[in-house]
Amino acid sequence: MKTFLITITIFLLLQGCTARNAFDKFNISENRAKSEDSILSSKIYNKEKVNGIISVVYLNDIFPERYKGNEYFYVSLYTKEKKEPLLFYLNGKEAFEIEELNANNEFNTLTSLKAKWQKHYLINFIQQGKSLTFSTKNSLFSSDKIVFKKAD
Repeated sequence: MKTFLITITIFLLLQGCTARNAFDKFNISENRAKSEDSILSSKIYNKEKVNGIISVVYLNDIFPERYKGNEYFYVSLYTKEKKEPLLFYLNGKEAFEIEELNANNEFNTLTSLKAKWQKHYLINFIQQGKSLTFSTKNSLFSSDKIVFKKAD
């Protein structure tokens, strides 16, 4: 009986050492799990007044074979006031290419943000260094700086 209890105890202890992560209990894709590690958000504001929110996913880390060379981001944003379009910057340099996407696009499975009133963009910047500082602004509003570190 003593040997049986020791064997069961060792078995239960080893069960806790299996390779699992926080996403094992959910039915999500590997790319969605990667995007959850990569998605960052910021408020868009003018001084004290909040005008909206922006969420950004760095696509090069999620799809390294597809997005290489330049820096690619999937952006979902909502702004209350739409008088003037927002401009996107990476390390202080303006976006090279901006493609507005439909609400139902190939990247919306990467986030839980699927509101019809949001705007979605695929944004391309020229290649940058190891640290990527993303921001958006126009003459009225701006976001906080969102910093991404490239995977090695």
